[in-house]
Amino acid sequence: MAGGRGRSDERYFRAWMWVATSLLAFVLVVVSVPLAATIYGVHLLASFGTSLAMAGALPLSVRWPWLGAGVATVGLFAFAMLSAGSDGAPWPWPATTIVGQSALLIVLGLMRSWPLGLTTWIAGVVVTAPFAFVDSGAVANVVTAGAVSALAFAVAHLLAQRRIIGVELFRARERSASEQQRRMLVEERNRIARELHDVVAHGLSIIHVQATSAPYRIEGMDDAARAEFGEIAASARAAMTEMRQLLGVLRSADAAAETAPQPGLGELPALVASVERAGLPVTLELGDALPESGLATTAAYRIVQEALSNVVRHAPGAVTHVSIEVLAGELVVGVENEPPAASEAAAGPEQAGGGHGLIGIAERAALLGGRAEYGERPGGGYRVLATLPLGPGGALGSAGGIEPTGGAA
Repeated sequence: MAGGRGRSDERYFRAWMWVATSLLAFVLVVVSVPLAATIYGVHLLASFGTSLAMAGALPLSVRWPWLGAGVATVGLFAFAMLSAGSDGAPWPWPATTIVGQSALLIVLGLMRSWPLGLTTWIAGVVVTAPFAFVDSGAVANVVTAGAVSALAFAVAHLLAQRRIIGVELFRARERSASEQQRRMLVEERNRIARELHDVVAHGLSIIHVQATSAPYRIEGMDDAARAEFGEIAASARAAMTEMRQLLGVLRSADAAAETAPQPGLGELPALVASVERAGLPVTLELGDALPESGLATTAAYRIVQEALSNVVRHAPGAVTHVSIEVLAGELVVGVENEPPAASEAAAGPEQAGGGHGLIGIAERAALLGGRAEYGERPGGGYRVLATLPLGPGGALGSAGGIEPTGGAA
């Protein structure tokens, strides 16, 4: 988009320069032909030739700069050779020649690199300098013409540099806007990936465990029902595998952690109840003076949700304990599970190839300036411990209706 606009601006600028130089060339030819024939004694046909060469070099230089510069230099030298000085008239640089040569250097300075313009200026001065020895007044004329044309070229070059800088700044802004848009797209993809992992994976894990353990929990189930539960479990496993692949596509390796202000500590009892219905015995212990809202409470909910999902997947039926308390101005979240019973382990084998769950727990804690630790317990089982600072987003206060479930202390 930026490149297309830049090319369009360049074409517009070239078109404008061609129109302007063509109009100026027409005016110079109309004025210089009679002056060369009457004042400087140039034959009429030669006047047309030299005038067309010096004036026609202007529009030529827009499209073919080297050709335009060469034609102008030849025309300037031919005029000096065919003309003669006159009292009161500048020579070998008439006023029209000074205007035309200055305009040519302006065009070259605006549209081309400086070496071409400098070469053209030097060539014009060099081919007319020998005539300064023919007429005493020609020295001042050559010096004046050289100074005026040099000034015109310098101004044009400075304007060209300013224009180039402006174009580069515009392109830099376009690149910055494009990069910002790309970052926003990546962040949105990461947010979608995290929410898919936090919400969908949790539900699928519970469905899988319930369907797998149902034949062991429900007595008197016939073969058809067992087969149907087996199909449900297989579908849940396939869906989780596909979702992990989708997360790999959506989520970038350097994805930043994110905590969306959705569930909080008030939703933990419902979360625990849903996990218990999947056959996982969970106790929830909530401390005093818990924050009612804020980023820390949202992160705590997501950490507990992910930790319980891991227990359901990797240690089905294991006794699990969840604790939330405030210590020294920090929200401490702990999730510990015992080793799974042998029968439960057989009913729900461990899922291989986990996703970004533990990484997400660490990221959520780090985003708030906290920390997370996880690993196997010395006596078996697993422990997740996260410490979340309570910032301005989570003021201390009563937990407001949050009741512990499942044998909470």
